[in-house]
Amino acid sequence: ARVESLLADGVDPRGILLLTFSNKAAGEMFERIAKKHKEAAAAMWIGPFHAFGLDIIRRFHAEAGLPKDPRMLDRTEAVELLEHEFPRLGLVHYQDLYDPTDNIVNILNAISREKDEVVDEKRYAELAQSMIRRAANEVDRKASEEALEVAKVYEAYEKLKRDAGCVDFGDLVSLPVRLLESNETIRLHLQAKYPHVLVDEYQDVNRSSVRLWSARLKSGENLWAVGDAKQSIYRFRGASSF
Repeated sequence: ARVESLLADGVDPRGILLLTFSNKAAGEMFERIAKKHKEAAAAMWIGPFHAFGLDIIRRFHAEAGLPKDPRMLDRTEAVELLEHEFPRLGLVHYQDLYDPTDNIVNILNAISREKDEVVDEKRYAELAQSMIRRAANEVDRKASEEALEVAKVYEAYEKLKRDAGCVDFGDLVSLPVRLLESNETIRLHLQAKYPHVLVDEYQDVNRSSVRLWSARLKSGENLWAVGDAKQSIYRFRGASSF
């Protein structure tokens, strides 16, 4: 109905951006719009947040310090990338020379969550150092030491990934957020290109998603969101509209 209203008002469909959380949901949105406005549906950008983020990374790969078409790392490849480096990091709490795979997987999960919050490796190390300074007992100190080791792995992982010209799933929103927030030229370009943003399944957004469209929009104008708190299934992954 919102798309119908925009098209009736003469809005150029090429300036309408529709975002959701899965390829299936994006396909359903396209099909519903295409039933009445086939050409308009084809002109709009309709897809998941992460696909839109990848599109931004590819368009502005030079500014991101990446090759033209960076390769996506899956989780198995990410583990393999770290396996050779893991014994060299001088870890204590997470060291396992016999089979480090479980520790690597757990740390990669933690890194993914940090990217959902747009916390890069430098900021994570700062937070871990802050934990050390605030540690009031042995339990706190152990937790802060573990966080410092995760920070060390995070830094090594990002360097290995950059050297290989790759990105991972967590980068697909966090990296575009940093690009838009730090580069006014990119931000103004996307603001002009997509003046209207529609968000489906709003209850499942996380901090990086919110910052992505907050940076892309001049203000809250022309943002249309649809959600249902009763259908929220990603709170355990940090889903939050704030």
